[in-house]
Amino acid sequence: MTRERTSSIPAPTRAGRPRRAGLARRGPAHPVRALALAGGVALAGGAALAGRRARSGHEPGLVGRTALITGGSRGLGLQLAREFGARGASVVVCARDAEEVDRAVEDLRGRGVTAHGERCDLTDPEQARALVGRAVAHLGHLDFVVNNAGIIQVGPYEVFSERHFHEAMDTMFWAPLRVSLAALEPLRHSGGRLVTITSIGGHLSVPHLLPYSCAKFAEVALSEGLAAEAARTGVGVTTVVPGLMRTGSHRAAVFVGRPEREYTWFSLGAGLPLVSVGAERAAARIVEAAARGRGHVVLTPLARLVILSRGISPAFVQGVTRLMAAVLPTAPAHPEERKGAQADHGALNTLIKAPTVLNERAGRRLHQDRPASRR
Repeated sequence: MTRERTSSIPAPTRAGRPRRAGLARRGPAHPVRALALAGGVALAGGAALAGRRARSGHEPGLVGRTALITGGSRGLGLQLAREFGARGASVVVCARDAEEVDRAVEDLRGRGVTAHGERCDLTDPEQARALVGRAVAHLGHLDFVVNNAGIIQVGPYEVFSERHFHEAMDTMFWAPLRVSLAALEPLRHSGGRLVTITSIGGHLSVPHLLPYSCAKFAEVALSEGLAAEAARTGVGVTTVVPGLMRTGSHRAAVFVGRPEREYTWFSLGAGLPLVSVGAERAAARIVEAAARGRGHVVLTPLARLVILSRGISPAFVQGVTRLMAAVLPTAPAHPEERKGAQADHGALNTLIKAPTVLNERAGRRLHQDRPASRR
């Protein structure tokens, strides 16, 4: 087996440093100007990336390569498995529900993908660690291990108990930690790559997503820390930062407090075409980045803008999140908890089906039509 060689292209230097120094002497930039600058950089970066992809001519093939994908029975994980398979890789997908795993494997094999499924509850430490060994037994070796499994819990902080935070951390920090540590040795033997799907929620704590954001901040630290320390062993690490994606995740999320109203804003935000990216495009970007050995990928210009803005003017961004929180639903005296498929009721949720039709279709394509908490 041969490995693709990657080249390191130095970042272009900026002209006009004396002018930047002059600006620094006049004090910090005004938040509006800072955000305008951040927006320009984000859009320019997106355009440059699009240009590089257009000039690449073709995407790298993965015939003979292998991939383990956690949370691979639905949503982005399923689309990642399809993408790896379409490029010639053999895949193992895992999820907690055996029927969902079987359904995903049937889908993949129907597309000509060499696929195997594993039922695994990643919140169980022993199952999470053993998963990697079972994947190696089926595939012979591992070239890619993708930490993708996640849960989304939506609601104001008052309605969350420690249980919600434990569930988020178990799935999106402890499980990736255990899988990653178990995978480092087989990846070292193959010269492979660990890929962790984090979130823009790991760089900005989004109102009404507090357990999710806490876990994603920890996951970002895990992925970036392993990238630095595992490099000397020959294992590559790719940290992926998605923004809003049309994966139908609103159907599988858990809504707490006022479920119908929480469902409204979340499904609308996740599904608008101009601010979200399709699952197929996101998966193609992720697999291409992993195949080419890229260490860090931010998927959307909007996510890039958020990261840059927070770095330039964190106080201003904090003010924006306070405004967001002020208009979101308040905590009721008697909170309820429902999965997305059960919270999709009322005239308003019927009305927003039109602007979010692409996300609704994505949910059906990516097997999100069955209510569950795992992405």
